[in-house]
Amino acid sequence: MADTMWPVIVVGAMVLIALGFGVAGWRNRRARQSALDVVPVPPEEIGDELARIRVLHVATTLAEQPLERVVVGGLGFRARGDVRIARGGVVLDLAGAAPAFIPTSDIRGVGLATWAIDRGVEKDGLVFIRWELGGTGVDSYLRADDPQRLLDVLSELSPAAAAAARSEAPNSDPTDPPQEGAPE
Repeated sequence: MADTMWPVIVVGAMVLIALGFGVAGWRNRRARQSALDVVPVPPEEIGDELARIRVLHVATTLAEQPLERVVVGGLGFRARGDVRIARGGVVLDLAGAAPAFIPTSDIRGVGLATWAIDRGVEKDGLVFIRWELGGTGVDSYLRADDPQRLLDVLSELSPAAAAAARSEAPNSDPTDPPQEGAPE
């Protein structure tokens, strides 16, 4: 009996050590991102609603750093919810988190992507929104049943952001032909 307990104790200790390192890493990431710690909440009036679409929030990362997850304000986890798009901005109503607000003036780009952190999907299966959070650029990746519809509404909200994103879409395949209207 004693001979069979040692492997269980060793494996249990290794699991606890790994969990300890994971918690320490998460805390260090939060400390590094302390400038991002305040995610805007939606104001009472955000203008005419253009659309409300069910989405899966896949991740929010630092802009142009698709492996650097943002871990503040409910943006650190994958979650189902709604995205409300109104004239004043975008509201992410995610399960288990307070609503996050992206003012129209803070949107820097919108477009299609194929992967984010640990999630790969079919070509152009994710919609990204590049925006300013606490003075730092971040990319939020959303999965919708109809990504093109979500992109169209976001492009209507911020046409300049859609044009800017076509030339610098994150995590696109460099061997893909340029998108229509994008510089070669």
